[in-house]
Amino acid sequence: MPKTGGRVKFENPSPRINFGPTPLDEYLAEAGLTVPLGLRAELAAADLSALVANYDGCGRPPIHPALLLGLIVYGMLYRVWSLRGLEELAKRDVGAWWVCGGLHPDHSTIGAFVRRHEATLTEEFFVTLTGELCRKLKLAPGAAAGDGTVIEAAASHYRVLKAEALAQAAAAAPEQPELQAAAAVAVERLAAAKANGQEPGRVCLTPVEPEAVVQPLKNGANRPSYKPSVLANAARLIVGQHVHPSNEGAALPPMLKQHEALAGGPPTRILLDAGYHNQAVLTMCVDLDLDVLCPTGKADRGQWEKAAAGALFAKQAFRYDEDADVYRCPAGRELSRESAAVGPDGRHVQLYRGRHCATCPQRSACTKSAHGRTISRFDGDELKEALRLVMAQPPARAAYRQRKIMVEPVFAELRERQGLTRFHRRTLAGARVEFALHCLAYNLKRAQRLQALAGARFTAFFGLFAARGALWAASGLAIRLSRENGRVVALRLQRVG
Repeated sequence: MPKTGGRVKFENPSPRINFGPTPLDEYLAEAGLTVPLGLRAELAAADLSALVANYDGCGRPPIHPALLLGLIVYGMLYRVWSLRGLEELAKRDVGAWWVCGGLHPDHSTIGAFVRRHEATLTEEFFVTLTGELCRKLKLAPGAAAGDGTVIEAAASHYRVLKAEALAQAAAAAPEQPELQAAAAVAVERLAAAKANGQEPGRVCLTPVEPEAVVQPLKNGANRPSYKPSVLANAARLIVGQHVHPSNEGAALPPMLKQHEALAGGPPTRILLDAGYHNQAVLTMCVDLDLDVLCPTGKADRGQWEKAAAGALFAKQAFRYDEDADVYRCPAGRELSRESAAVGPDGRHVQLYRGRHCATCPQRSACTKSAHGRTISRFDGDELKEALRLVMAQPPARAAYRQRKIMVEPVFAELRERQGLTRFHRRTLAGARVEFALHCLAYNLKRAQRLQALAGARFTAFFGLFAARGALWAASGLAIRLSRENGRVVALRLQRVG
């Protein structure tokens, strides 16, 4: 029986029913339909006390949360998401019969279950169940790879309005609270766009789901959407998940908290793609003492060849000399500090300018300004430079190649197998619980796959991975820095091992 920790009486019939003359579980096993068998077993052994605590015990006995949750995740594994689709699935699918114990919950019961447990399913239960799976599989904290994607929101893109038009519509209809709430979000977006130097006319949102951000999807179309992110471990189990309207980096702190809660500690190393290469993420990793590998996304090689093709030297082609406080260009000339200021986002910025660009033979490949080439140095640039040196080391590059193996198949499974190409629940909270359910479905299926592997083969594989991780850590570079009044003032690289 599921571990509930409560006294509520639930409707929880035994799944041992017959399919013709054959018991249903035997029929499913003989037919190779083992997913519903594994789902029922995992949820029956899971700690469901957080879900049970949401019931008051009044009225008729409710259907046990293990059965309803099992039906939802079972449906997601086979691209059935709608409430009426799940209702139909419970009636016609033999695997759903086993998961539901022969019950046929209707769409209103399933919808009420998700609404009742929305907050719990989004994070607390995900952490509890995933932690149990990790302990059962004997997965110790190790490296974790992060990635994010863009998923279209439930709101139709035909309802998208520019922020100015939305403000006018809200002023003309003060009796409509939906428009007023959307207009308030539009004001915040306009202020943020102005602070970042963006054109206010490009700020768009939909009044029916203003939390969604109009941004490019993977196919290039601009749609109201959200950015779900995951952390995956070496076993390709999702150990952190979060949905942010538009910022992958902002999803990292809550995912790291989930990892620490379910694994008993932070990951030994996080592997991130170039989309996370910014000051906020790198500063967070330094503050948390996390070993991070993250490329810049811009090649440092071939700058001269690019210049010959007509492109100007990128900032990465210039090297900063901390002792002399100057930049050195690809031609070996110096750019000295000219001024300092505070940018609109509150970051300190220093301007460096070349004094002898007019006589440089590579001037046409570097700048078109009559006053010489300039470089802006922001707070956090020292972290990016240090990480670029780390990523230049062969052991670091070898370690980073594991990121693609660890996390990219996760989103491939979510998109292609589970059909997560658009959210079906409105609002950010709705998208978060839907994504958490997708991650739970993925983890339960993945855990079955890992348990099916031969014990010796499984142990040998992850023992080899752990040994390689130790070798990489022993031959890498560590970032060491000091601070003054909360700002980074000095940074050194120290070889480890």
